[in-house]
Amino acid sequence: MATNRLLIDWPLTPYTGWGSYGIQLAQGLIASSVARPVLTSYADRSPHCDPHWLTRLDELERFSRSLIEHLRANPQEVLSTNCQVVLSPIGNQVPALRVLGKNQVGVTFFERSQLDQAYQDGLEQYQLVITGSCWNQKVLEDIGYRNSVLVHQGVNTSLFNPIPVPRLLQRPFVIFAGGKLEYRKGQDIVISAFRTFLNHCPNALLISCWGNLGNVGLDTIGRSPYVNGSPGHGNGEQLYEWLLGNGIPAHNLMMPTIMANMQLPSLIKQADAAVFTSRCEGGTNLMAMETLACGIPTLLSANTGHLDLLNMNLEHAIGLGQTRVGNELEQGSAGYGGDEGDLWGETDPDLLVEHWLAMMTQKDAWVERGQRGAQKMASMSWSNSMEKLIAILQNRGMLTE
Repeated sequence: MATNRLLIDWPLTPYTGWGSYGIQLAQGLIASSVARPVLTSYADRSPHCDPHWLTRLDELERFSRSLIEHLRANPQEVLSTNCQVVLSPIGNQVPALRVLGKNQVGVTFFERSQLDQAYQDGLEQYQLVITGSCWNQKVLEDIGYRNSVLVHQGVNTSLFNPIPVPRLLQRPFVIFAGGKLEYRKGQDIVISAFRTFLNHCPNALLISCWGNLGNVGLDTIGRSPYVNGSPGHGNGEQLYEWLLGNGIPAHNLMMPTIMANMQLPSLIKQADAAVFTSRCEGGTNLMAMETLACGIPTLLSANTGHLDLLNMNLEHAIGLGQTRVGNELEQGSAGYGGDEGDLWGETDPDLLVEHWLAMMTQKDAWVERGQRGAQKMASMSWSNSMEKLIAILQNRGMLTE
C-alpha cells in the first residue's frame, strides 16, 4: 500500500477532458503504487466505464468519503490535509486554494495570450505548475515564471487506435466534428463550411459531437457572424434543433447525446475526415488527439495548442489558417480573458470546403496516410503521459518511492 497521498481537486468524470485527465491520473497512480489517490468529490459513473475502474473507484471514494463530506458541508473552508501533493486545476483565472497539502501543484490549460498581475500573483501559491501545451508553457516563461513544466495530455490507445470497425454510415463523405459547443471551439466555422459543402455533396453527413455538459460558455457561440443565436441547453436535443435552425438539414446531421469517452472510438471511425477549427486551445485538444490516434484525417486550425500536434509531422494532420492568427474578433476572445498577444486564430470556412472536396476524391490515399500517422500517436498514450508526470513529482521530491 502506497504511503504517499496525492489529492485530485476536480471531479472525475468520463464526459469531459478534465474528468478524463483525472481518471487517467488516478489509474496511473494505482498502477505505479507510488501514491494513493484522494478525491474531493464523488465521481460520475457510466455503464461504459471499465468494470475494474469502477471497482477501484468505489475504494477511492470510501477512502475519501470523510473529506468529500466535510468539503460539501463547509464549502468556504480552506482545509489542511496530510497529502504529500495536492493537484488543483487552473484555467483563465487562478482560483484560491481550498485544500492544502505538503506540496501545491497546479495543472493549467488557459486561453489567455497574456497574463495579468493578479494571475501571476495567484501562481505564487504553487511549488509547481503543469502545463498542457508548448504555447501555455511559453506564456508562463515569458512572464518570468520558472516553476512550470510541460506534460501533454494523452490518448487511451487501447480504445483510440487505427483498427477498423464495420462502416455502418454509408454516405459519400462523413465528417466528424467534436468539442463542447462554444465560440472558442469554432463550431460556427464548421457549420458555415458544411452548408456550402452540401451544394457539392448533398448526401454528406456531419457527426456533430458538440454536447456541452454544464452549458459552459454555451452562449458565446452567438457572438459568431456565421450562426444565429445559441441553443438554450447543451444537450443533444436542443443542439439538434439549433443546428436545424441554422441551415443544416436533418438528413445531413447526426447529433449524438453527451457521450462517455469509451463510446467515441467506433463513432469516430465512421468518418472520412475530422475537423477542429478552434480559435484557441490551451492544451492539445483531447478529441483531436483521439481522431488522429484512430487514423482519421484531421483538419486542425493552426494556432495555440494545436501546433503541438501539427509539429509532430503526422501525415494525416492538416493545418489550416496559419496566415490568420491574430485575426480573431475581439468580442469573441474577451470572454476568455482576451487575446492581447494576438495568438488566437480564425479559419476561413471556404478553406474547409476545398479540403473536404479534395479528400472526397482521394479517400483511399487518405486511409493509408491515416494508418501510418496513427502509429506515431502511440507515443502520446495516457500511460506515457502519466508516467512522465509521476516521475516529475518524484524527481522533485514531492513523492517518495
